[in-house]
Amino acid sequence: MMSYSKGLIRVKGIKIIGLLILFLSIYSCEKVFIKPKSGTSNTEIFEEYTQLVAEKYGMLEFKKVDMTHLSDSLRPFVTEEMTTDSLFGVLNVIVQRLKDGHSALFTKDLNGESTNFSGYDFISGYPISLHGGILVDNYVGATVAPEMNSLGTIGETDLRMIYGLLPQDNEIAYIRIPSFNVSISTEELETVFQSLNSAKGMIVDIRGNTGGDPILATNIAAYFTDQEVYIGYENFKIGPGEDDFSKSPANLKPASSDYRFLKPVAVLTDRFVYSAATTFCYSVNPLDNVTFIGQRTGGGSGSVAAGYLANGWIWNLSVSEFVGVDDDGSEQHLDNGFEPDINVLLDTLDKTQDEIIERAILELQ
Repeated sequence: MMSYSKGLIRVKGIKIIGLLILFLSIYSCEKVFIKPKSGTSNTEIFEEYTQLVAEKYGMLEFKKVDMTHLSDSLRPFVTEEMTTDSLFGVLNVIVQRLKDGHSALFTKDLNGESTNFSGYDFISGYPISLHGGILVDNYVGATVAPEMNSLGTIGETDLRMIYGLLPQDNEIAYIRIPSFNVSISTEELETVFQSLNSAKGMIVDIRGNTGGDPILATNIAAYFTDQEVYIGYENFKIGPGEDDFSKSPANLKPASSDYRFLKPVAVLTDRFVYSAATTFCYSVNPLDNVTFIGQRTGGGSGSVAAGYLANGWIWNLSVSEFVGVDDDGSEQHLDNGFEPDINVLLDTLDKTQDEIIERAILELQ
């Protein structure tokens, strides 16, 4: 018997962490193409969604998804007698095959609460790479690092950034950016980088950062170069045909600042690094002074479109893919994430140190 349960979650309200929290950063890219209407058959909904994916999804070739074959294999399971939950389960198979944390399908009841959610869980199976207690107790907390600064309060929901010199080596700067779904002004960035400019090396910790504002990500990345650098191109799906794509080249321009940091930089990553955090990664990846340390990232490189199926179900799809360049100039597909230069596991049983930070310190020393 074919199972449709993987990735399918039924909830009362949007209150689950897992898949939904990874989905929150996409709405700045939202575009609604069609509005809902009632009285549509199961078959029509199935055909509408499969056509939508075939014509708008930007990475079918990269994800190795043959939509003609996939829709033909699922069509016999769609009947007019099946329940809406069963139909949702069939469409969930398509969502899972895309293997894309930005692409999802969900429903809402009359009160606006989510009742079904289908999204790809790209976190499952990967180790924990960040422990808040270890970080605070050994690196950034007031007891061990009284001169560490923050935008917002460490340990609270208003935290936007932690920055300062590490107690383990006061010539190494540390910046922690838990999310790009915040506002950090140019004046605040100037203060941060001015205060750290004398350090011999810098750790930028974006572990756990599931994204937010890509402009903020690039604004911070711009502090690590003094010249304009080609970083890759975004490949947009612009029409219904298989070859209807348009490439948009992108460059990282240096920040207009006297405090750009051109010395060695270690960027700490894990599987939760996603969406706008991927934007930060591909922006600094071509730079010779940057080394990535930690775990494979989550990906999520593309722009996102959103809309309604005819029965009111809400869809989100990646309509582009960003193809980055490595420091040797080779192209790198990023949507499934990429491996860091140095792989390091975190030992959560050892509460005295963060092995990923320690390896970065060693690299910078």
